[in-house]
Amino acid sequence: MPREERGVLTLTHSSRTTNLARCSVQFLTRRFGDPARLRDLPPFESLPPAEVLYSGAVSFYRVWMDGGRVRLEPFGQVRSRDRIQHVAILGADDLLAGFENRVERWHLRSPLGRRSLVASDIEVVGRFEHPHLVGLHTVEPLGDGRVALACSTPDAVLILDLESGGVERTLRLPPALYGQGYELRESDDLRRHAIPDEAQATHINAAHRAGGSRLVVSTLIQGAIGFFDLASGAYEEICRGFVGCHGARVSAEGEVYFADSAAGTLVFLNSDGRIARCFGTGSRWLHDVQQLAGGVYAFALADSNELRVYDVASGELLWRRRFLLWPLPGMFGAARLLPGWLGNSVQALGFYPARSTTPCP
Repeated sequence: MPREERGVLTLTHSSRTTNLARCSVQFLTRRFGDPARLRDLPPFESLPPAEVLYSGAVSFYRVWMDGGRVRLEPFGQVRSRDRIQHVAILGADDLLAGFENRVERWHLRSPLGRRSLVASDIEVVGRFEHPHLVGLHTVEPLGDGRVALACSTPDAVLILDLESGGVERTLRLPPALYGQGYELRESDDLRRHAIPDEAQATHINAAHRAGGSRLVVSTLIQGAIGFFDLASGAYEEICRGFVGCHGARVSAEGEVYFADSAAGTLVFLNSDGRIARCFGTGSRWLHDVQQLAGGVYAFALADSNELRVYDVASGELLWRRRFLLWPLPGMFGAARLLPGWLGNSVQALGFYPARSTTPCP
């Protein structure tokens, strides 16, 4: 059987080290469990800007089917003084890089996969900012010139129009379900007045396409999974209680799945929001999971700073890579000089089929 390219996998990295003392469900429940935590919040204007504490990177992998087995082949990495949260691929030479407080559009001097990708191959051809584009977690192209941005600080998904550069719509998680935090006006600039995690209602951390006009989203605080309808703006929660979960998506087979981070488990839901099955990794902080093909999934284990690929049907570990750690906090500038260091914890995954990333002949 000849080797077949299936697509490109992206993985982001953070200089932040996983603090296991803060990763348990018990800790997170204590941290966010006070029913009065959203009452008597300090005045919005008194909130200081967020500190910039961490650097980051993104690495790229070609995913192959080789002799019936999945193989990953690294072909580049880009490091940044700012933390890269998530990277989306629009085309063979067209990428979107989501940072904590902005999105950049990258034009590549050579199409993906032609050679090993480095920072000098990138030309920044667009920069998108907004007063509420803060605490960005995921960048999800919608296929029509718009992009969904999951932003934890405003507890919202922003719909960005790439042509105009403006945010055309803001989808906020409903206060009736999750509590009322700050009632934000369009002019309230979260870059100047950052809402801390404890004063956020949900800490939304992912928004991905879910078929039709729907987005599936996940929240860290309630551990809730739900759907936004882009046509109507309506929101429907389908389950909650997976405190700390990340990365809700819909598989090619139509199942909702996500990383139950504190449990180190991939969870699949049935159509009524109940657990259909689980797959455990032993991780104490499973940051993200991404389907590659059928029962083959990529796993970002932040606590061990490791990327793994499993066949979840058989339980077989197909591929793994553990990344170099830098044990000296506050000296990340020096760490960036190390050729093998990308960060102390793996973060968000993305997968883009070969048809959308392979250069035309």
